[in-house]
Amino acid sequence: MRTTNHVENSLDEPDQQHLERTSIYFAAHIAEQNKQRSKYFRSLEIGDPVWDILLDIYVSENSDRPTTLEAISDRQDRPQALCERCINYLVEREAVFANYNKFTASKFAFLTSDKSKREIAAWLADCLTKAPQI
Repeated sequence: MRTTNHVENSLDEPDQQHLERTSIYFAAHIAEQNKQRSKYFRSLEIGDPVWDILLDIYVSENSDRPTTLEAISDRQDRPQALCERCINYLVEREAVFANYNKFTASKFAFLTSDKSKREIAAWLADCLTKAPQI
């Protein structure tokens, strides 16, 4: 005679196998998409944390979160000095720019360039189009 626990556990096994398989497919997809980034961002050498900070600024300015050095550092859980170096790199390559608008700069110190917005949108569209069906 089966116990309730045995029935529940046997029902969980296919779900767990599906989750593991899906996770593996998704991890492979992410790895492939990370390789594809360079096709979209030819003017940048992107690795962590530069990529993380670029995405943070892109998401933040579109979701009304501050893009000050302090806010980025807090969200990224990285030292301000490291974030500042990454932001300077992005500014030098015109991927982001310092916001000098006196009405918005205190909250949005850095903004993604129009070119970066297009590149990120294209990369994300490619990621979504090629994503494994879950």
